[in-house]
Amino acid sequence: MSESTHGSPYRVYWITWAILLVITVAMLMAERFHMPRWFLIVFLVAFMMVKATMIGGNFMHLRFEKRNLAVMVAAGLLVTSLILFAYIAPESWSVLRSTVR
Repeated sequence: MSESTHGSPYRVYWITWAILLVITVAMLMAERFHMPRWFLIVFLVAFMMVKATMIGGNFMHLRFEKRNLAVMVAAGLLVTSLILFAYIAPESWSVLRSTVR
């Protein structure tokens, strides 16, 4: 099959790149809208997960793999996030308490 009937083989990558660029700009501009802090954090974390899913699915080719491999990668990311949160959260609370005084 010729390239003219199906378009560029890199079309998916360019579309993914454009969507990631738009999401990144939206995340950078979110601070300027003076949203409540909790909403800003939820907004940023949600879009970070969307970006990670798009990168993993398209650039790491996980969408073509069996579901159990994608579940293992997602579980690894979740466990790593929980471990980091467990170490960072207590430190952030102590820093917050020291600045309030």
